[in-house]
Amino acid sequence: MDQKANQVMAIILPLLEVGGIAYATYVVIYLVCVQYLMHPTPGFPVHPHPVDARKATGVALIVVYCILLLVFAVTFLRLLHVIWTNPGTVSLGEQREKDRVSTSYFDRMDAFICDYHGRPIWCSECGNWKPDRTHHSSQLGRCVKRMDHYCPYAGGIVSETSHKFFVQFLFYGFLYTGFVLIVMSVFLAERSKNSLSKPATWIVLLGLSALFFLFTFGMFCTTFYNLAINYTTIEIVQKGNVYNIAMLGKSSCPSSSSASAPTEQQQQTGILAEIQRTPSRSYIVVQTQPGENPWDRGAVQNIRDIMGDNILSWFLPLRMSPCITGRDQRGEFGWGPAVTKLMDQYGAGAAYGRPPKTRRRRSSRGVEHVHDPHGWR
Repeated sequence: MDQKANQVMAIILPLLEVGGIAYATYVVIYLVCVQYLMHPTPGFPVHPHPVDARKATGVALIVVYCILLLVFAVTFLRLLHVIWTNPGTVSLGEQREKDRVSTSYFDRMDAFICDYHGRPIWCSECGNWKPDRTHHSSQLGRCVKRMDHYCPYAGGIVSETSHKFFVQFLFYGFLYTGFVLIVMSVFLAERSKNSLSKPATWIVLLGLSALFFLFTFGMFCTTFYNLAINYTTIEIVQKGNVYNIAMLGKSSCPSSSSASAPTEQQQQTGILAEIQRTPSRSYIVVQTQPGENPWDRGAVQNIRDIMGDNILSWFLPLRMSPCITGRDQRGEFGWGPAVTKLMDQYGAGAAYGRPPKTRRRRSSRGVEHVHDPHGWR
């Protein structure tokens, strides 16, 4: 029942927004620009403050308004199209027992998020494994890749497929509503001063534009900040957690089986488990420090991963995010320094086949370089 209600609201609210835009267009273009500025009614307002026709001002405001409305409308339609046709959901599994579901999707990767035993994260409701950064949406009843949040005002779920267009929607939304807010504030104040007239249509639009400007501007600042630090809204709530990561490689410490609990030696090196995924690919499980973001690659690269590799892609709602098309064997998403350091430390993941890094030990005689085959710190 809740899922059905959410789907209905994801249709009704965008339609109400379209109605609000139509209302704003009528007030700004016709009532303000045409009636009040370009062709003021003869004898209005009353003496001694008559209003002269200001056709150049009216035309300029109409042009700017139409440009902002066009880019905002195109972005809004692009966002709705992606959310409604490609929400980024994970397919439902045919089996409900995870031991019988193939992990071949993950076995090709150098590293992936896993549970304590080295298996991918399981969703019992969908009957399938979760790719990295995937969360189960109660609104859709499905797992969604890189789910950010459910936004009925944007038409549904904001995920890896629509995050870029959602940011653009907020950016052009606050520009559009900000322009309407300025126009209505200036000319409502002028009209009130000259004629003591305060049309209800103008006042309503002033209130609506102020409300939605604050909403879109606040949402844009929050969303763009999260984007720059490479966190989704859900991950911000979970900030401080640790991540278990399965990395391609082998421990130099002996273990009793191909998928076993760590030995005492392995525990000392920080290895949680070791598992043989395929005859030729074994993985060790290590853990990040609390609060470390495995995917944070720096603000500029984080933004580029979602918005695009050039500045035009940041503003044009055309191409999909690079994070969807740029996947390879290294992982579901690009790994940040927090993970690459672990790979270098253990000689695993993308660093598999290279010797683990050495550590430095300071003694009373100076700095001594010591080879550390187990990646001890």
